[in-house]
Amino acid sequence: MYLLGIETSCDDTCAAVLSNQKILSNVISSQVNLHAQWGGVVPDIAKRAHQQRIEPVVQTALNRAKLSLKDIDVIAVTQGPGLAIALSVGLNFAKSIAVEHQKKIIGVNHIEGHLLSNFLQNRRGLPLRSQSFPALSLTVSGGHTKIVLIHHIGQYQIIGETLDDAAGEALDKSAKLMGLGYPGGPVLERLAKTGHPDFLTLPSPLPDKKILDYSFSGLKTAFYYQIKDWPKSKIAQNLPDLAASIQNAVFSTLLRKFELAIKKTQPKLLLLSGGVASNLNLRQRMRVLAKKYSLPVYMPFKKELNTDNAAMIALVAFYKAQKQQFSDPDTLDVNANFEL
Repeated sequence: MYLLGIETSCDDTCAAVLSNQKILSNVISSQVNLHAQWGGVVPDIAKRAHQQRIEPVVQTALNRAKLSLKDIDVIAVTQGPGLAIALSVGLNFAKSIAVEHQKKIIGVNHIEGHLLSNFLQNRRGLPLRSQSFPALSLTVSGGHTKIVLIHHIGQYQIIGETLDDAAGEALDKSAKLMGLGYPGGPVLERLAKTGHPDFLTLPSPLPDKKILDYSFSGLKTAFYYQIKDWPKSKIAQNLPDLAASIQNAVFSTLLRKFELAIKKTQPKLLLLSGGVASNLNLRQRMRVLAKKYSLPVYMPFKKELNTDNAAMIALVAFYKAQKQQFSDPDTLDVNANFEL
């Protein structure tokens, strides 16, 4: 089965072609440079960029896969959650080519894409990963932070999520306070390698062991109040220590709650995904936690599969197509708050 995936939920214009679970092509056109001067994603700018890029990005994905639209069996497109005006560009384009070329179409939940991104394979069918359920997933990015218990593919239970800021958002906003620009997460990661994580004393949000939800707004605010009166020269002198402190606080919170979830749910497999999962420090700490409980842990096999991409959207559609769960192009519409 050949699947064409399209993803435009935020500020990346993405298209990918899969043969079942195997990635034949995966194209990501980033808009970071367009939004950097504004310190975050500007919806109108994102929409215009998607409109300009969607057709060439899709064609590039088909070319790299050495296929044409006539070879495609299913078109997969992100339905939500995300920015409505960005989602609409990809969804309307997908619907138009599905109708024109008489292809089946499947609307996909963006978060489900991140959950299943760990089961993507390269052209050779690697990595080979067994699917043991229940699996416990931590998916974390600038837009979402969730602990999800996967009973089976297609059956998900959110057992913990952020009550305010997402973890990646807290990192980005903290980086902005330090004058590091947008996006801040990768810059923090680089600086934190030579910093001391205990340089600042930061709070541990929601300490109640019965609560599996997250809260990062208070952590970000505490970081702000500790450095708000510092001159720029002092902040600049202590960038590595500040980066290490906020990164450690965020990651410690993520894994503290995730460990509570492990104890509560007794999973057979651990999963980590989302843009923040690109961070090598977080990945290493997750491996240590998995070893503590003698559990296997999977993470996307390539860095770009952590961030928004269309390969993960096509993979969700592959599983849905096997169950004949196709969408009606006449009624398929954007759902900016699409729940799992």
